[in-house]
Amino acid sequence: MNLTAEPLVSEKEQAWIEEAQQLVEAAASGRAEARSFQRQVEQSREALREIVKNAESGDSERHQNMILMVALLDAAAACHRAGHIVCPPDLMRQLRAQLARLQAQVGTLG
Repeated sequence: MNLTAEPLVSEKEQAWIEEAQQLVEAAASGRAEARSFQRQVEQSREALREIVKNAESGDSERHQNMILMVALLDAAAACHRAGHIVCPPDLMRQLRAQLARLQAQVGTLG
């Protein structure tokens, strides 16, 4: 009898969270090129759409947190000046807090 447990987070979800972390770090740097950042956020949104579409019902709380994360990333994508992403401090606090919630929920270390 095989008693190995299924992972709580799929590889796609883990990869998505890691990409979200990279986007948060890019936004925090103040040096992220706006168009590239906006494209990456759009790709992240599309990837999340597929994750949620193919998910099991028990993952809804995690997916709600992922959806909130992409909404915050969308807000960050709209914060650009002179062709670079420049987020207000309050948005950066929200991005970092949401990322920490996601990482705690899936048991990863940032």
